[in-house]
Amino acid sequence: MCVGVACLTVAMAVVSGYEATLKSAIIDVFGDVQVIRRGERTQNFDAIISQIKEAAPEVQAYTPFVFIEGLVAGGGRLSGVSIQGVDAKTVERVLHVRNRVIHGEFSFEPKNGLPAALVGKALAKKFALKVGQPFKVVIPTLSKSDSTNFNPKIQSYVLVGILDLGKAEYDERTVMVDLQSAQAFAGIGENFSGIRIKLADHDSAPEVASRLARKLGPQFWLMDWTEVNKNLFEAVKIERVAIFFVILIMVIAACFNIASGLFVSVLQRYGDISILRAMGFSKKDVARVFIYQGLFFGVVGTIAGLILGVILSIAFVVIQKFVVLLPVEAYRLDHVGVDIRPWDTLAIVVAAMLICLFSTLVPARRGAQLDPVEGLRYE
Repeated sequence: MCVGVACLTVAMAVVSGYEATLKSAIIDVFGDVQVIRRGERTQNFDAIISQIKEAAPEVQAYTPFVFIEGLVAGGGRLSGVSIQGVDAKTVERVLHVRNRVIHGEFSFEPKNGLPAALVGKALAKKFALKVGQPFKVVIPTLSKSDSTNFNPKIQSYVLVGILDLGKAEYDERTVMVDLQSAQAFAGIGENFSGIRIKLADHDSAPEVASRLARKLGPQFWLMDWTEVNKNLFEAVKIERVAIFFVILIMVIAACFNIASGLFVSVLQRYGDISILRAMGFSKKDVARVFIYQGLFFGVVGTIAGLILGVILSIAFVVIQKFVVLLPVEAYRLDHVGVDIRPWDTLAIVVAAMLICLFSTLVPARRGAQLDPVEGLRYE
């Protein structure tokens, strides 16, 4: 019982932790909702914000951004990246990126005459980039003489910070720069790609995005954080249920052991049961004694299992710092927290106790049905 409940606790905590870690990584970098203009760059910022506030008063903060696809070049290698231009004055109201800096600082102040940039840790590792080191980014631009050709445009940045953004694809592709620097690099003037929005309740993002889509019209594309990895979130929900019932088999097996132990106890205490019956105990009283005995084992096993599960969950978090438990290629996260949710714990306790209760009914009934005369004959 203890081992079964502990395995259930750890499994549910890890699955919930995976979901929470993925959700946190997306919201910290993506925001709750993104408003993007279809076909052309968004221009009238104040007009759009006015419509957003009118349709969704619960919006807490917003920040414009520029998104550019490009390449990082260095050491004879190229790697595709997404260049994100963010407004240094408002970005921290919406995104939680500062606390994801693992080396350097969160700053967009130019260094040594070059615009500043922050990059994901995997990208920095791939190109052996160090804080304070310059690197080059290349984007394609249309040729002025031939609209069918592209010319490369190169911009040098100085690395001021390395980010752990929580997701493998973010760490491998993200280059974050100042909004004005990205606008100048892309040659779009004061235009921007879209607006990121922060909400008080993250879970309300789909409903708010739907409401804003109706208000802003088809010329805008609304995307909330749940759509970023929608299939993955749906898979996690299904796996949570599947894992719960699969590991619950261990608890069922443990309850068979409790039932067999009670059967043995019934046979060993045949004489004691007969004496109790002779003293006036009814069949229900005898059955109740064995049910209470079985439930006692179940309660002790469940409590011990929960404690062991919490200890193992903490160990899981610690061990991840030294050993790769979840390959990033498969799970897209290089580390996963644990999240022991009250409802998961309640479900584990209720399921364990119900199974334990049912497992005591047959031996308890068997004990109640014993003939007291036969039991007293040899006493």
